[in-house]
Amino acid sequence: MIIIITGNGKGKTTSSIGQIIRALGHNQKVCLIQLFKGENFYGEQNILTKLEGLDFFSFAKEHPFCFKKISKEQTTEKCNEAINKIKEIINNNHYDLIVLEEFNIAVRDGFIENSTLIDLAKKLSEKSTVMITGRGATEDLIEIADLVSEVKEIKHPYTKGIQAKKGIEF
Repeated sequence: MIIIITGNGKGKTTSSIGQIIRALGHNQKVCLIQLFKGENFYGEQNILTKLEGLDFFSFAKEHPFCFKKISKEQTTEKCNEAINKIKEIINNNHYDLIVLEEFNIAVRDGFIENSTLIDLAKKLSEKSTVMITGRGATEDLIEIADLVSEVKEIKHPYTKGIQAKKGIEF
């Protein structure tokens, strides 16, 4: 199965982590490949790296939109490392659940080709459930998915100038 969690609201990563916890609770083998989330900044990373049954990989830890010192070329190179990891997994897939965190963003911003993500998702889903998160899922990706949820922002404290809160946004 291919699951997409997309939309402009808060909760896509939180949803994927909930799915990871559920799968681990059934003694399933899980792989999380995460993009654009710097190490030891996001609270979930501190817990996820300690969970038995979860293989956790992080690539392209910084996005050029947020970190001007990182070039698009550097980010593309790091995203290609993630793609190579996925290809390695396809050749030796023993996972029940594979989460591709923020991969929709990588496609949206031109670091990964849409057709590449779709091809990889199809191959991974032959043996595993695949969950892909991030804003801006493409119509082509939505079309091939079995389950698609959109997280819609209705109200957010940022609009009132309230800063991100530790333990809530990161």
